[in-house]
Amino acid sequence: MDTGQISDLAEKYLDGRATAAEQEALHEWYDRVNEGDTEIVVNAQADTLEGVKARMLRQLQEQIARDKEAAPVSVLPMRRKWLPWAAAAAFIVAVAGTYLLKQPEEQGNTTAVLPLPPAGNKAMLTLGNGTVVDLNASTDGAIAEQSGTTVNKQQALLVYDANNGGAKPAINKLSVPRGGKYRLILPDGTKVWLNAASELQFPTAFPGADRVVELSGEGYFEVAADADQPFIVKTAAGMRVEVLGTHFNVKAYADEATINTALLEGSVKVVAANGKSSLLKPGDLAKVAADHSISITREPDPEQAVAWKEGLFAFRNADIAVILREIGRWYDVEISYEGPVTRRRFTGKASRSYSLAETLSILEASDLHFRQEGKKIIVLP
Repeated sequence: MDTGQISDLAEKYLDGRATAAEQEALHEWYDRVNEGDTEIVVNAQADTLEGVKARMLRQLQEQIARDKEAAPVSVLPMRRKWLPWAAAAAFIVAVAGTYLLKQPEEQGNTTAVLPLPPAGNKAMLTLGNGTVVDLNASTDGAIAEQSGTTVNKQQALLVYDANNGGAKPAINKLSVPRGGKYRLILPDGTKVWLNAASELQFPTAFPGADRVVELSGEGYFEVAADADQPFIVKTAAGMRVEVLGTHFNVKAYADEATINTALLEGSVKVVAANGKSSLLKPGDLAKVAADHSISITREPDPEQAVAWKEGLFAFRNADIAVILREIGRWYDVEISYEGPVTRRRFTGKASRSYSLAETLSILEASDLHFRQEGKKIIVLP
């Protein structure tokens, strides 16, 4: 195979889109390189490759070697989920100007930074009477009783047990700070995961015709099915998602250009503030812009949108500003830029369990540069 074919297959291999035949071709390529086939050894191609691409291909060899060592079968079935090794590291192959994030060749080459940890389970709960409960300081068990509904804390999970007997529900608010995450089971049994810098407002019971919650930031929902009581997620921009019972993700941060809804299972209707709507099918990604226009695309890997819930950063063809906004929320750091911003785009996956220093080292291995001043990260030219 020539280098272009290797790059194309490598991208599919990392994305989990490679067929069994394509996986086998890459494994055969690796075996031939390992045996010293001078026609395809990366070093022998140095005169036709830019130095950075040669390093990228060497990283591909190393990753395949680890993959093969982890599973002795030469061709692995590629399920539509993150590969185990992808959760531990991400790496690069240059493909048509797009760069895959890679594990650095040496961990010691990163800019010195404070050892900031990744996001942890922390949140504040505001009760209907205005009382604010620090969930980090609360012990497990019943932490509040409101209108007949008991709020139970189970480690990093809130569970609402509704038995209000007709009492008017109280409105609660779960606020997750930058550098935090939390889970919640609503009184109807709907499960919610909240990402960093997110907030969910909801009633302690759903006695009306609809089940309505309000979201800012990002949340993943597994809605309890109820054909007689639609579930509605509202956002600050006036957009809403209407469902009966389904699994979907809503990303509605104020500093993002669009509000994104990714559907994994079931059916949802996305309604813009001006009343325009679109019905989504599993695998659809809807983006609602500031002008209320709705664009629908098919995602080759719908689970990428909820990779954050599984403990991963995951990007496809993303610019560095998008990536760094995500990093800023997760580690609770401010991002600023010194000089022009690179126009390169990036694809890759990396564990969210890394420290900030480890995550920045992955980016630095892709020829990006940073300086840290306390909890501020400056992106250098």
